[in-house]
Amino acid sequence: MARPILVYGQPASGKSFAFKTLDPDKTIILDVDNKGALPWRGFKKDYSADKKNFFSLDTLDKIYSSIKKIAADNSYNHISVIGVDGFNNALVNEQTFYDEWHTPKNPYEKYAELAKKTKRIIKLAQNMRDDLTVIFTAHVECADSFAPGDVDHLLTPGRQLKDKFRIEGSFLYVFYAKIDADGNHFFETCPINSTARSPEGCFPTQIPNDFQLIIDTINHYENGDD
Repeated sequence: MARPILVYGQPASGKSFAFKTLDPDKTIILDVDNKGALPWRGFKKDYSADKKNFFSLDTLDKIYSSIKKIAADNSYNHISVIGVDGFNNALVNEQTFYDEWHTPKNPYEKYAELAKKTKRIIKLAQNMRDDLTVIFTAHVECADSFAPGDVDHLLTPGRQLKDKFRIEGSFLYVFYAKIDADGNHFFETCPINSTARSPEGCFPTQIPNDFQLIIDTINHYENGDD
């Protein structure tokens, strides 16, 4: 089974920047934010459509078909990481398209469809080849101070989707991207007023926003290496 990882946080919290730590010859980034860029100087030397490792897309169906193609096409066997950058933007886009193209029988129908498509993508990511990691980055929704027990969590369009399907529950590794008082970026790895999570003993509470470090650490942990 492949390894899916979820990272969420505020804009400019270091989520996309963490892709800089990966080998671009072994990484494909799906630009769901449709920014057409990555946040470091000279990124085009590493990632571009011409290099066939940077593609802009905007819907859950396109994410699914792109990941499926990478899994099925032997020409992508050298790829070890797929980055789905700005995943929850696809949820918002799907909601908009659904409202434009459908007349729902009930107000919850579109959220059920969003949950179904999201589960399909995560399941596909889980069932790809063992040496592949799929990293989903997304924005955070901060806890509702008027909702007892609520914590910071992945941003989704509409409370109905959050209540129907807590996306984080499908991931063993969920990291919360943050910035400390000195302006340093880091990932929180455990549930401190959030849905961040990782297996016992795998990570300290805070780690650098370094995807290669994360992948290497997980490999050592899962293989039982010292």
